[in-house]
Amino acid sequence: MAYVIESNHCAFELIDLETGDSILFQTDWDYPGLASRLGGWSPCDCDNSGTDGTVDCRCGRTAGEMITSAQNHILENCDFTLEVDGGLSDYFAV
Repeated sequence: MAYVIESNHCAFELIDLETGDSILFQTDWDYPGLASRLGGWSPCDCDNSGTDGTVDCRCGRTAGEMITSAQNHILENCDFTLEVDGGLSDYFAV
């Protein structure tokens, strides 16, 4: 599957290049899930994380820090064709 992510002002749009279907990620609470499915990002590197990136970690890393980190990871992957499926197809499941 091939996808592209486009930055759309304060949001991201994930586009399935085979079907043309797209999903808009408007809220920052959606960023950690998308970033982790892209691969190469995790909410916190501590051993007792227990967070998905939308709530503070037990080690003291705040949700805001993790959401910003997720947003930066998505921005690094914008406007490139992604040949990954780390669960991205789940966003388009019927």
